[in-house]
Formats: sequence, C-alpha cells, structure tokens
Amino acid sequence: MATSTEYPTGPEIIEILKTQMEYRAGQTDTGFAKLSRKRKFEVLKEKPRAHALAIMEARVRDLTISSVKGETWNVYFTAVRAWADFADIAGIPHFPISVERVPTFVGNYNNASTAEGVLSALEKIQRFMGIDTPIRTRQTKAVVQGMRREQGPTRKMDPIDLHLLDQIVKDASPTTPTRNQLHEFNFVAVISYVYLLRTKDEVLPLCRGLRTDVPHTAIKVVTDKQRHSSVFLYQNELYIALRSRKNSLQGAVLSRGCTCRQMHVKTGWRAICPVHCLWPYIRDNVEPGCPIWSISYPDMLSTIKAKANRYKTPMIGWGTHSFRRGAAQDSNDSNPELRLLLRAGNWTSNTFKEYIDWSKLEKKTVEKICEESPDESE
Repeated sequence: MATSTEYPTGPEIIEILKTQMEYRAGQTDTGFAKLSRKRKFEVLKEKPRAHALAIMEARVRDLTISSVKGETWNVYFTAVRAWADFADIAGIPHFPISVERVPTFVGNYNNASTAEGVLSALEKIQRFMGIDTPIRTRQTKAVVQGMRREQGPTRKMDPIDLHLLDQIVKDASPTTPTRNQLHEFNFVAVISYVYLLRTKDEVLPLCRGLRTDVPHTAIKVVTDKQRHSSVFLYQNELYIALRSRKNSLQGAVLSRGCTCRQMHVKTGWRAICPVHCLWPYIRDNVEPGCPIWSISYPDMLSTIKAKANRYKTPMIGWGTHSFRRGAAQDSNDSNPELRLLLRAGNWTSNTFKEYIDWSKLEKKTVEKICEESPDESE
C-alpha cells in the first residue's frame, strides 16, 4: 500500500490536473476512443502489456476529466486549496485526506450547501488520484446537519416576472459602464427569462453558431469542437444548443420563435424579439464561433439590483436567478401541464418546487374553488 508521502500535495495535484486538461484539449482524436469494446481489445492485445494498460488508464483519466465541466474544476481546485491550507495548519499531509480531521475542517464553513460541495469536490479529487476512501463519517454528516439547522431556511432570490422584466428592459438609466453593455444586459435578461436558462453558466458564455449549424446536429458539433454552445437561426426560430446543462450532461437544444405578435403590446416585446431583434444583433456584431457577450457577471448582477430596486422592493434580494424563478412562476400561473414546465426549465426532480410561490398558488386555488362552489346556507 502506498504511503502518504508518495501522494502529491494540494497545489501539485491542481497543476497536474490543469496540465492534463490542457493536453486533452489540444489532442486530436485518433479514433481509438470511438472503437467498440471488442475492437479496442483486439488492438490492445497486439501491444506490450505495459503499453496497453497505459492506454486504458489514460482513457480513464480522460473520462474522469470529461465528467466535470471546465468551470466546475475551478470550484474543485478552490476546495483543494482550502483543504491544503487546513492541513498545513493541522500539520498533516494533504493526501490521503485524514478522515478524522474532516469534521474539524468542515466546521469552518457557515453554509451547509457549500460544505457539501467541498466534500464532494475532495472525494472527486481523491478518486482521480486512485484513493477510494470515503471521507464522510457520521460525525462529519452531523456537523453539516447542525450547520444546516443553524443557518435556517435557504435564501432564495425574489422572482422577476414578465411585468418587472418589461420595466427593467425599458429602463435606460446608465447603471453600466457603457451603452453597449446596457444593450447586452437587456438581451441577457430576456434570454435568461424566455429560455429559462441559468444566467451565469448558460447565458453569459453563449457563442454564436457556425453558418452550417442545424438543430439535429448542433449538439454533436458543439461537443466534438469542445464549444460551450451554439446560437443560430433556423427556419425563423432562434436555437440555442448547449453542450451540457446542470441536469443534462448530453446537452440540450432550445428554440423560440418570433414574439413580435405573440406578446401583449403593452410589454414592448417587439423590441426584444429573439428572431427580429436579438439575432440581427448577434449576426451583425459577432463572428461565427465567437462569444456573444462582453458584459461580466458582476456587472450583470449589480445592474439587476440597481434596476429592479427602482420598481419593486425585494423581500429577500435580486440576483441572476431571479429571471429563471420569475419565468417558472409565470409559467405556473398560466397553468401549463406539469411536464411542459419541467421540460422548459430542465428540471428532473422536485427542485422546480423551489421556484414556485406556493402561497400565491394556494390563494388562487382557494379563490377558484370559492368561485366554482355553490352558495350554501347553514
């Protein structure tokens, strides 16, 4: 069994992973990975044993790296750095992780969800290193549970519904550094709402599609080219093909048609129609395959708060997730079938319940029952 001194330190494992990620991104596909299992074994049998094992182990490393999105690796690296700092304070090796010390480490966090994420990240890193020792003991779970009780209910952002979105988009106040960013803010806000997308991970990194992109091959193209996404017009609908989503590792293709006549005239949505306003902006300003937006996430967040606060006092606060919550609430208010709401928001579990104002729904339900029930005298 390997000793702890044979394992790299936290900073070293981060550099190793970064190097392998860069190497993999620069690799050209040799075709071996796409061979059938039977054909792979036929090829490997012809090679020396050590060489064959090295090829298979390299494939495992590639798949492990592919299992995590690029931006998520940065979260994992942050967890490794935190554990390395703690290990230095405690005077213990960075790896393998000392299971006995994990509760003490986790107790330094104030948010249970963050603590859970850190534990998952450390477990993932250890598995990549070939260490399959669980790090969540009963005591660690108890610490996280106590943390969850202390912090109280999860803080949810206030929803930005269609009416408030319309006010925000029409607001031309200079809350961002440039006029172009104000224009971009409006488009990002509308896409987040209309497509029920996560602003930070799914909208801001959007890229214009290639001129050859079509709906039935878009996912394959963005996956093969290692692109985040593809935005393109096809048969008078604006498509967004995402290589992956939070609940759909195989990606998703979303489309929306013209809103010039579908939306109520008072909302002014003719000015932000995906087909006749957003697409011409992308077509005229962005080269195929390039990122669409220049506005940063901090600028996006500060603009949301500045604009929304002018029209409504929040109960909790505004954030980029407010668009997704507002769209979910409006969809629920319009009484769509549940399966359509789940599909629109890419929800695969009961998570969608967190986006709905249940007190408002209950009030409407009671009012409807009262309207439909005949008067009864006692």
